Amino acid sequence: MEFNSITDFRSNFTQVYHKEVSPKLQGFEGERGKVKLICNIVWIIAIIICALVGFYAYKIADMDILGFVILPLLLGAAITGFLSKNFETKLKKAVMPIAMKAFGDFVWTNASVIDKYTLKETRLFDRFENKTDDDSFYGTYHGLHININETRLTYTTRDSDGHRHTHTEFKGVIAQIDFNKSFKGHTIIRKREFLNSKVYDEIKLEDPEFSKMYFVDGSDQVESRYILTTSFIERFKNVKKAFGASGIEASLKDNKILIAISTSKDMFKLGNINKPVNDTKQFNELLNEFLSILAIVDELKLNQNIGL
Repeated sequence: MEFNSITDFRSNFTQVYHKEVSPKLQGFEGERGKVKLICNIVWIIAIIICALVGFYAYKIADMDILGFVILPLLLGAAITGFLSKNFETKLKKAVMPIAMKAFGDFVWTNASVIDKYTLKETRLFDRFENKTDDDSFYGTYHGLHININETRLTYTTRDSDGHRHTHTEFKGVIAQIDFNKSFKGHTIIRKREFLNSKVYDEIKLEDPEFSKMYFVDGSDQVESRYILTTSFIERFKNVKKAFGASGIEASLKDNKILIAISTSKDMFKLGNINKPVNDTKQFNELLNEFLSILAIVDELKLNQNIGL
């Protein structure tokens, strides 16, 4: 079942949350308390070990041992992070399928809905080797199929000593949306940098503000301008302002638009062990984050086959 507007989603979510989600949450409050207690104990042990190692190193003036002081804290962070994430995943698997009843045919999953090949084809991410996914959604809005994938793209390098280093090329949310306007070529919208590498010939646009912010190139100059009309460009700038993200880039190919929204924030988060599981604030925040992605369709008028 598909609903017609974001207003529908908000209204439906309120009803579904109070009638079905909230009662389901009660069984997780005790487990949240246990996980929080274990995490606190882990941190106490880590701090004690850290203090003992530091005191011992200070007493014998051994700088090599002093370098190990931070290890208990790193280990404590890793353990508590794992326990917290494990609790969040368990909670989501139980309540998200119920919560998604508010959003028509949309489905939540912690599996990937946009594959590595598709991302490589956009030419927005040329360096990444590994893709780590968190929350994903897929469904239909205004007749358009939408895939939403929270992901992190990384690549590795080696220094002169042969040590491996992991670098993040992208972290944030990627949305792949049907575009109700036919085109055969490929148009890429990337952040303007000091030296942008060209995939195709640069597209010169009439909007100086947009050109200052973005570097646009495409396989077909005429087609790219057919897509990137003045009104579409203005709407794209509005999307960036609405998200306040560090960067928004896009690839238009095969009658779809893929929008990459860079953000360091952990999106769609639930199950904060420091808050009651029925804390409505976290659910409202998840709702707003999900609907903000769908608002892109409304803002860019992707479902309307007009002059865009």
